[in-house]
This record gives sequence, C-alpha cells and structure tokens, in this order.
Amino acid sequence: MVLAATLVTLLSLVGILLVGRNGGGIGTHRLVLPFAVGVFLGVVFFELIPETLEASETWGSLAIVLGFLGFYALAHLLETYHHHHGDEEDTCAKNSARLLLAGDAIHNFADGIVIATAFMIDPTIGIVTTIGVALHEIPQEIAEFSVLIQSGYTRTKALWYNLLSASTVILGTIITYVFSESLEGSLFILTGIAAGNLLYIATADLIPELRESHRGHFGQTFVATLIGVVGIASIIAYTHERFMPIDHHVVEDTAHQ
Repeated sequence: MVLAATLVTLLSLVGILLVGRNGGGIGTHRLVLPFAVGVFLGVVFFELIPETLEASETWGSLAIVLGFLGFYALAHLLETYHHHHGDEEDTCAKNSARLLLAGDAIHNFADGIVIATAFMIDPTIGIVTTIGVALHEIPQEIAEFSVLIQSGYTRTKALWYNLLSASTVILGTIITYVFSESLEGSLFILTGIAAGNLLYIATADLIPELRESHRGHFGQTFVATLIGVVGIASIIAYTHERFMPIDHHVVEDTAHQ
C-alpha cells in the first residue's frame, strides 16, 4: 500500500526528464503553458468536480466554491505580503506557483485516501486503482513542473517542490490506513477544494497571462489548450473504465464495514 503510494509520488520526477530548462519540452512557452491550462481544466471538469458532486451535490458544491474563494484570498495575502516586504523576486507568477503546489498537495492527499481504501478492500483492486491514478497523474505532473519552471524556479527547486507536493499521497495513504473510518467521508471535501484551486489557477492566473503575453497567437494557444483538455479527459475516461471499475460509494461503504 505505502509502496504503491511511493511509486505514484515518484512520478513527480517525470517532469525534469521531459521539460526543457525554460519550461518547454517540444514547443515554446506559448504552447506549453496553454497545454498546462488544458490539463488543469480537464482534471477539474472530468475528474474532481464529478467525483465531488457525486458524493454530495450541496456540500460538494460548497467545497468547490470555498476552494476557489479560499485560494483567491490566499493569492491576495501572498501578493500583499511580498509587496509590503519589498521582495522583488517574488512575482505574481511565483505566487501562482505556490498556490498550485498547495492545491496539488490537497489533490494528492485525496489520491492517497483512494489508494489506501482500495487496498483495504482488496489488494488487486488496490493495484489497478494505483495504475489508474498513476496514468492520469503523469501529464498533470509534467504540466505542473512546466508552470514552476516558467514561474522562475530553478529546475532543482521545481523538482524538489513538486516532489514535496506529491509526497502527500504517502501521507494520505498512511493516515487513511490508521484513521480509515474518520477520513473516508471527507474525501469529497478534499477533491472539491482541489477543484476550486486548479480552477482558480487556470482561469484567474494562467489564462489572463496567455491573453496578455500571446495575444497575437490566439489560434495556437487555443489549440494547445484544447489538446490538453482532450488529452487528459481521454486518459481519465480510459483509466476509470479500465483500471477503476469500482464506484467510490462502494469503496466508502465497504471501508466502513
């Protein structure tokens, strides 16, 4: 169980192998950044929001809104703090990267709960669930690493910060194993908050930056965003059908027995 979570955590290292020094792998800033936007939007609308609302439409919706507004307020506090302290190196881009890391940590913690619960039901279910989580985690980790690099972090710092954020998968797995009955019913709150965070990052930070920096290349950036959305949506649909045949409600009911 912990080994599976550790392997998922190590996927955060994939970015350094595929992303260039300036945040681009194959292509340029105006292609990589919108692709990342597409990946984040795909994760939000095809995974996090559906899972959250499936558990509870009312409280799930509230969790999503609170996640969005909470990170909106946190972004304001970060910008105010750095402005008052005159830290010129901490730009809005780095503040966005910090928010992204925080939201990803919450998302990964939720993944740890899913992995641990699946293993507690049956080791086979745990293995296929881990494979499913891993497959759609790869493009997201690559996108996040690209955003960190483009936000001004060195490759080494981006690597370690991304790894630290991903390590909450292990934390979520261990805590769920110890306190399974207490945490299982709270999973939708975590996915809702993570959805609100990624939605804020994509719509309030990254898309405005694209509109400002690449106004003359709208066609290319839009297509790159669309590719990101379609790509991650296809991966999520495939992994949920092939590797995650169990319903989350079944997982929760079994874990409480």
